[in-house]
Amino acid sequence: MKEMLKRIFLVAFILLVLVAISGFFYMQKHPLDGKKSTGKNLNFSGKVTK
Repeated sequence: MKEMLKRIFLVAFILLVLVAISGFFYMQKHPLDGKKSTGKNLNFSGKVTK
């Protein structure tokens, strides 16, 4: 039981690291400049700004 829990946590940790690394490289290639495909952004109140 203990070994199985250790293995589950290890696999979850490795997946989390892989997601973080791939997200980092994705953000390097596609930075958030505020350039959206629609040209509109939502602020915190939910109103659309241009």
